[in-house]
Amino acid sequence: MTLSVLNSILTPPNFPNESGIGNVWPSIDEGLSFPRDYIAFINRYGTGRIADFIAIFNPFTTNYDLDFFEQKKSIIEDFNYLNNEDPEYFKYNLYPEINGLLPIGVTDNGDCIFWVVSDLKDSETWGTAIIASRSPDVEYFDENITSLLTGLLLRKIRSGSLPNSFPPKNVTFEKI
Repeated sequence: MTLSVLNSILTPPNFPNESGIGNVWPSIDEGLSFPRDYIAFINRYGTGRIADFIAIFNPFTTNYDLDFFEQKKSIIEDFNYLNNEDPEYFKYNLYPEINGLLPIGVTDNGDCIFWVVSDLKDSETWGTAIIASRSPDVEYFDENITSLLTGLLLRKIRSGSLPNSFPPKNVTFEKI
């Protein structure tokens, strides 16, 4: 699914807050670019909340809780801690390992949304995953981030991690 489909169901703001337009996009890590669909999403939407429930991290925000690089570091540290504390229960494969999880967003319930880094050189091949708050289980999706969001908002993709009431009937994007 393309960004245009997402735009048709989630009206983007006329003037996005903290978009990447006019900025030089940083690398995730040296030589590792952000996926093109994510760049297009941030350029079009900027920082905000989707359907009053989901926030996607942004490398251009001044909000610590939504800053991609701050949350990447913090969430990976937290999940590594869980892996080390109870390796029989928590078995998360984390970035920079192949097929490692790289955080890209959160829900109001504390669920984490990730890219699945299947290739350390080509971010266009990455899928996505969701881990419910305090769960050892990972839900994998063969979708990029905009396809996942579009599928969830259209109810074509169901996630056991998200509430049954998601998405609401009135889906909006709220700038932060």
